[in-house]
Amino acid sequence: MKKLAAVFCLLALASGCMTSEISRTPEGVAGDGGETHLLTVDIENVGWFFFDIVPILCGDPNGVNKVSSVLFRDTLTLQNNLDELMRIAQREGTYTIGSVMSHEVSESVWVFLLSRHGYHTSATLMKKQ
Repeated sequence: MKKLAAVFCLLALASGCMTSEISRTPEGVAGDGGETHLLTVDIENVGWFFFDIVPILCGDPNGVNKVSSVLFRDTLTLQNNLDELMRIAQREGTYTIGSVMSHEVSESVWVFLLSRHGYHTSATLMKKQ
C-alpha cells in the first residue's frame, strides 16, 4: 500500500500540465522578408497514462501556465498546442507565424504500466515593419 501511495504522490508532483514560454528579441531585429522578429514561443502539453493508452493526468488546455490538470481525459493533441499558439499570436498582435515545429515525446516507466507522453510546439512570431 505504501508503494502505491508513493506512486500517486510522484504523479501528483510530476503531473500533466500545459505550459507556454515566450522569448522576446531586442527591438529592431529584422527577418528575411522585412518582418520585425517579435518573439519565439514554446508550448508543451504533458500527460501520464496507464498501459500507454488510459489517461490519468493530462495538461488542461484551459489552464495554461496554471499548473492545472484534467483527470482521466486525454487532452494531448497537436490541435490544443496550435490553438494556444493562435491565442498567443492574437494577444501579441502578430501578423505572421513562421518556423512552426512540433514533435511528440513518449517515455515508459515500469515497462508499459505507466508512461508519459507530450507534445512540444515552437514557433516564431513576426510583425511587418
